[in-house]
Amino acid sequence: MAATQVDLAILAAAVRQAGGEPAHVAQVLASFRQRLIADGQPSPQTLYVYRATGAAASSDTPAPAPSARPRLLLAFLSADAAVSFAQRTGLARVPRLLTLSLARVLAIILQQPAMRALHIAYDDIPAANGLPSGWHLSRAEVLALFAIDSGVV
Repeated sequence: MAATQVDLAILAAAVRQAGGEPAHVAQVLASFRQRLIADGQPSPQTLYVYRATGAAASSDTPAPAPSARPRLLLAFLSADAAVSFAQRTGLARVPRLLTLSLARVLAIILQQPAMRALHIAYDDIPAANGLPSGWHLSRAEVLALFAIDSGVV
């Protein structure tokens, strides 16, 4: 089974598990691509995220447990933008890039309740809020795309 088909199956299973209708998957992916094109961005086959392997600054205050800490999935349209942002902002000494399909990114949001938002970055320059310009969707907005009740998930 091709990687694309596997990712679509993973997304369909995540939608079903969250109480949505898997038949909506193709329509949601098409509307995502249309939105990116309307915003003047390419329709990506792959999104790039990075996993920080070392924090740039240390703190004496212990971090909350990963499951309790609200998280943001920051995805870039190019690998260069992802690495540049990580280095420019000091978020990671050694950013490790992960490549994910749009279907896989959406499945992650659905499967991990600690992921409170998805931000698809259109460039690598941080704005006043620390994020690059782009499309920001809350978890509730992603759930609504699949007609999933956010009060249940």
